[in-house]
Amino acid sequence: MQDHYRKLERMYMSARIQKKYPGIHLEVNKRHAVITLPVDESYHHAGGYMHGSVYFRLLDDVCYFAAMSEETTHFYVTSEFSIQFFRPLKNGIIRAESSEIKWLENEFHVSGVLYNEEGKKLASGSGIFKKSRYQLDESIGYRLD
Repeated sequence: MQDHYRKLERMYMSARIQKKYPGIHLEVNKRHAVITLPVDESYHHAGGYMHGSVYFRLLDDVCYFAAMSEETTHFYVTSEFSIQFFRPLKNGIIRAESSEIKWLENEFHVSGVLYNEEGKKLASGSGIFKKSRYQLDESIGYRLD
């Protein structure tokens, strides 16, 4: 399964959107994922704090890849995701971590938490991920380098 986890990491890092998130890093293991990102003012909204879209993106991604650690044939998609915000962030390295994963009625239900450098909880989220018709293959970056 280690090759599967590394392929998922490669797929994530090869996505074009990653160019907008310099320094982002994903680590996938069995039923678990962690994403880190250095945050600076380029992620701020007009009020001077990290925009909620970044909170959402990291939580959705970390939950997604925890689910994908269990799936070796098909690409899954987010069908539902909710987020609860606890505190704002200006700068620093943030860490999103999956916290729970369940398989219910042909879909993954996964929760995650976003932390600041001091380990304080910034937000939590949970999502439902369903199988798509697309397969995991090299054309989407699912390969070893």
